[in-house]
Amino acid sequence: FSTRRQLLQSPGACSAQLLVNASFQRMCWSICRSTVAATLLICAAVGKCPGSNAWVHASCEVAVEVHAGCDDVIAEMEARVAGIEKGTWHDPHNTGVYAILGRGASELSMQRRTGNGKYTDKLVFTFEKVSPSQCKIQGCSESQVTSVADFSTNYCNLRMMYCGSADGCKPVTKDFATSESSINPSFGAGKDPKECLAVPSSSKVSAALLRGAASDIINSSPTCPPANFSSVQGFDLGSFARGRWHIQQQMPVSYLPASQDRCVYAEYELLKKKTFWGYEVQVHNHAEDVAPPHKSHDSGSFLCAKVVDEMTGKLAVAPCFLPSSTAGPYWVIAYSESEGYALVSGGAPSKSASGGCQTGEGVNGSGLWIFTRRQQRDEALVQKVRKIAASKGFDLSVLNDVDQSECTSALVVM
Repeated sequence: FSTRRQLLQSPGACSAQLLVNASFQRMCWSICRSTVAATLLICAAVGKCPGSNAWVHASCEVAVEVHAGCDDVIAEMEARVAGIEKGTWHDPHNTGVYAILGRGASELSMQRRTGNGKYTDKLVFTFEKVSPSQCKIQGCSESQVTSVADFSTNYCNLRMMYCGSADGCKPVTKDFATSESSINPSFGAGKDPKECLAVPSSSKVSAALLRGAASDIINSSPTCPPANFSSVQGFDLGSFARGRWHIQQQMPVSYLPASQDRCVYAEYELLKKKTFWGYEVQVHNHAEDVAPPHKSHDSGSFLCAKVVDEMTGKLAVAPCFLPSSTAGPYWVIAYSESEGYALVSGGAPSKSASGGCQTGEGVNGSGLWIFTRRQQRDEALVQKVRKIAASKGFDLSVLNDVDQSECTSALVVM
């Protein structure tokens, strides 16, 4: 305001001020042209990007030096993608599912779908041979929906394809050292490597406001139980109850906390006749404290199960002395005696979370378990059952590993 008064009081100052304004405008245009030119140079310098139909979307670009030949790097990336189907590899960042869209002599294009199937991102990698034992990677990942914040997802999309064991990753065929020379996330996107090895928590859902779309906020969590959710079909209870089941992964619940994730097993015995309350199966559970001296927690003959629908693997479990009307759902979701696995849930998962659907955490209607006949962990088999659980809509972030090593109980091999 003081400048305006000076100009009105001194007409001669007006011409000088206009000259200053003109100079200032020319300077601004010069800066703008320089900025645009610099931006174009930067864009030209980075690798190829897949593109997105969303005008505003999160993305990330990386430049990586790998101490391995480009052919080995490409082969390892392809092995990781193929390993999702084979059960030899899984994406620790929200159990994403990768698919290869195209291959070239020095280029690999992919897409990655989040574990809950809601979002899909596209990726492009280009490879430059430096020497027979060194390769330069340019990578670009772009969200395909309107988004700003991505909680490092686009960065992790890329990193999970080239990181080695030194980075906390699990290679399939080739393990190599890497050095990220540049990481360039878009505004609002992240680049935290720790996020790549952890499933995002539901507390981050509120940050969906940054996506800029009301529908994303409303639909940030899935509908639970998922549409057409079902348990196993053609179930054989006699076969299922024939031997001991060892739990490889389980969800913490009130009666089986994470502190007891050691040497957990379950056994079932078909009773010759129904009990007074109508139970038909004796249930025996065993677990031990993770911390020494590994105190045992054994149900003995305390628990019983009522058959609700044998063909679909639906039982109900409660203490044997209680009426069966008080029993909680105990469903077999998937089962293969020949492969030696079962996926068991405390009924249909009705609780919605950012990573999928969950059961409760109390007594009835709670729990998720991965069973195997063999006590020794078979990682490929565990990952196969995890994939089945994800396809059913379960949130896999609730599952903890159970330590089955150095257990006092006899090793049962079926």
